[in-house]
Amino acid sequence: MRLLFVVALLAAALRVSASEGDFAALTKGVSEIAAPGAPGNLCVFGAEAFVVVAGKEGKAQAPVVAAARAGKGRIVAFGHTSYLEAGTLAQADTGKFFDNALAWAGGTAKPTLVVPKAKALSDALAKRGFTVAAMPLAQLQPGQVLVLSAHSLADADVPVIAKFISAGGGFITCSTGWGWAQGGRNLANDFAGNQLLAPFGLVFGGNTVSKTSANGFSVGAISPLVHAGNVLAAARGNAKLAKDENAQAAPALTAAAQSLPDNDKVFLPQLRALRSQPGVNTVPSAKSPVKADQLAARVLVSLEGRELEKIPPAQVKAHPAATHFPGAVPADAKRESVAVTVNPRVPGWHSTGLYAAPGEVVTVRVPGELASAGWRIRIGAHSDHLWHLDSWKRFPDVTRTFAVKAAETPVACAFGGLIYVDTPKASDAGEVKVEFTKAVRAPHYVHGKTTLAEWKELRAAPAPWGELETKKIVLTLPASVLRTLDDPVALMKTWDETLDLVADLATIPKDRPRAERIVCDEQISAGYMHSGYPIMTWLDMPPRLVSDAHMRKGDWGIGHELGHNHQIGDWTFEGTGEVTCNLFTMYIIDRLGGTKPANGRSGLPVVAEKFKKYTADGKPDFAKWQSDPFLALAMYVQLQHAFGWDAYKKVFAEYRALPAGERPKSNADRMDQWLVRFSQTVNRNLGPFFQAWGVPVTAPALARVANLPAWPKEEWPGTNGKFE
Repeated sequence: MRLLFVVALLAAALRVSASEGDFAALTKGVSEIAAPGAPGNLCVFGAEAFVVVAGKEGKAQAPVVAAARAGKGRIVAFGHTSYLEAGTLAQADTGKFFDNALAWAGGTAKPTLVVPKAKALSDALAKRGFTVAAMPLAQLQPGQVLVLSAHSLADADVPVIAKFISAGGGFITCSTGWGWAQGGRNLANDFAGNQLLAPFGLVFGGNTVSKTSANGFSVGAISPLVHAGNVLAAARGNAKLAKDENAQAAPALTAAAQSLPDNDKVFLPQLRALRSQPGVNTVPSAKSPVKADQLAARVLVSLEGRELEKIPPAQVKAHPAATHFPGAVPADAKRESVAVTVNPRVPGWHSTGLYAAPGEVVTVRVPGELASAGWRIRIGAHSDHLWHLDSWKRFPDVTRTFAVKAAETPVACAFGGLIYVDTPKASDAGEVKVEFTKAVRAPHYVHGKTTLAEWKELRAAPAPWGELETKKIVLTLPASVLRTLDDPVALMKTWDETLDLVADLATIPKDRPRAERIVCDEQISAGYMHSGYPIMTWLDMPPRLVSDAHMRKGDWGIGHELGHNHQIGDWTFEGTGEVTCNLFTMYIIDRLGGTKPANGRSGLPVVAEKFKKYTADGKPDFAKWQSDPFLALAMYVQLQHAFGWDAYKKVFAEYRALPAGERPKSNADRMDQWLVRFSQTVNRNLGPFFQAWGVPVTAPALARVANLPAWPKEEWPGTNGKFE
């Protein structure tokens, strides 16, 4: 038996055995619960706390429901606010699970419930046979069960509810932690829910949790290493864990280190005590990454990350990891005072062409009336957080943002970074002059504004990162690459053409409300690239991004991620999230690079082969179709070749014009509407075609297109033996 079980499990034996009966009571008759929206994780670390239901977070399990004995009382916490909604109780076994939770928390089958601020839920629980009483929190009695979203808690409620629980009350609560933290709020210290729960051994985390079953989360075996207390025991003992165990242990401990309030007096001091271990690497880099098996290092880096968020700018020092990434600023680089004009009509990040050196204060001045306009100053474009990854090749969080609350705002980041003015929403105000003091120049080309003569001077600016900017796209690239670019004019014209093609297919205006952004990074949070604002990719991409010859051919990965940013859910049903985005890729490659979809990497010969194999037994497997993006893409290639891009544009435009009442209400509705709307657009009955591919459209949808002219199999591109 490995040291893991000697150190970790034996150390937690009392915890595990104490929760076995509780776990059984909570999960009796339950095999699956719902996953409303995007549930968040919980962090479980207390001796009387335990995980009840787990989802997936990358390779690891992550708590989505946790419970704890708390003095004489009991707590059950859910990782999404919608668990306290009547509609969620009707899904899978969620209602049964909730009944179990109420009975366990109250110590009797039908305890009296107090459900403030949720009338629909109160009514639903009353229909389920529970007595629901109305009373102030201060009048709660032992044996009652309080059902209340943690998002509804005020700071003053915390001691009142804590006293009620400890005296023998039950508490059912919920939070979407990552959602609550949007907008720069600190989940560890600003969230009353975590202030309340932390003394009882659990808190809400800031990550999302993925499903483990068709409808949500399976109820089943949970690794002991989901419990951060068990992982700490392993870390203290320098336990040697297997690779899969490390993949589970590291995120559990990291999440706790990030989510515990500063005033926690039980678990946080134990984590900080790991600083006494010698030889711990807290300076992650590409050459010396911090890996999942380095548990003490993971904790200490996590603790350092949370502390860096709170340090006042005047006390910030350069972090040793900044030299590795994003990079150092030469000591002799000129620190300048520069005024930058910002257009508030454009929301999002406004590039300044300036850089904050690691650990150095930059003073930002704005007109006084903007002190309460919600503006923020961002240092750093590398906004991906890497805390969930098995290996950290850079510090997991290298950016900082500062709210503009006065005419003068000092800002600083331990890692340095490009400086941005972040405007939360479009404003009708005129252009605003923002002044920066002690900033460093960065290579910055603005298409249509920066002359070639200016660029040849600007590209030599000393900052380690810079940008190429148009009104439609901003590329954030290492300065070393930008310094090799003699003439960005043709390149950025090509990029603008690319974005215009995306807009053309998406049927949106070419003049964008804000530019798309692409940022290159040492390490990103997921995949080789991922969509979003900004689109993120790795450091092998910059040479391709600045090659006009390459970009004019169309880059599949870039088109794919731009496609993600422009696909809409109405015409993207389950299984096509990684498919319909590639329509934009193929459109770019077609119109810019001159390669038709029928002749490309997913051309008609490929389509024919995939269709033949897929339908060989006469029983198309839609689950297989959904799981293979390029198999599914074959169907879309056939439609494009037969009916052209204009058909897609007409359908997309139709969806954009739909009133709210006509938009798809379910996944089945999305498939049905796609069949009907595309069929009507091309004036062909595509029902047999959809059925041949195994897409489960309904009989009513098939009936709606049955009167249209047939589209016989002999006309299906590729599958008819014709590739022209």
